Amino acid sequence: MISHERYLFYNRFMDRFDIDIDELGMNVDWPIIARFKDDLYPYHGYDHIRYTARAIIENEEGKFGFLHLVGEDFFGVRDHLETCGGGVEKDEDLVDTILREIKEEMGVTVKECQLLGSIIDAYNLIYRITFSTFFYCRVDTKHTEQTHRTEEETILIKEIVWLSEEEALKRLNDQSGSNVDRIVQRRDVAAFDYYLKKKGSTD
Repeated sequence: MISHERYLFYNRFMDRFDIDIDELGMNVDWPIIARFKDDLYPYHGYDHIRYTARAIIENEEGKFGFLHLVGEDFFGVRDHLETCGGGVEKDEDLVDTILREIKEEMGVTVKECQLLGSIIDAYNLIYRITFSTFFYCRVDTKHTEQTHRTEEETILIKEIVWLSEEEALKRLNDQSGSNVDRIVQRRDVAAFDYYLKKKGSTD
């Protein structure tokens, strides 16, 4: 299990409005897959860090599962794919978080879970840096449960899509959408690419 206590190191950045994204991620025991600075919204500094767990999800047929978000919020118009995941809650570690998020958002049970690494990215519009730790999770889609999404998730999540490796790469690499579409998908395609390279090196 990966303890949330590990992240307390980063609290020393919280009293600085101008957090340096390049300083983050040096003291974890797993790879930093990528760092993305926000070049799409005006920069006004950062005043908080959010820690999340996200997953590259594969079913028993070898298809990869993503959430298709459609709608509009304070980021603007959304129409993009997104990996399942969300914020670490009090008294959770990262594994607890990803197991809970997959059950809540997708209604499926995790059969296997492996740590991949983290992506650090910035959201200028909300003064935030997000530290997302990604897992590879195999799931059982033959026995689904009712999802337990938040009100916002219920509004924005149009569907769960299951795609081949090629289909997922094509859609995640599409940078023709809105700014928020581009920010989300460049993070998730980096994680997906990393998973595929890691998988290829062990096959």
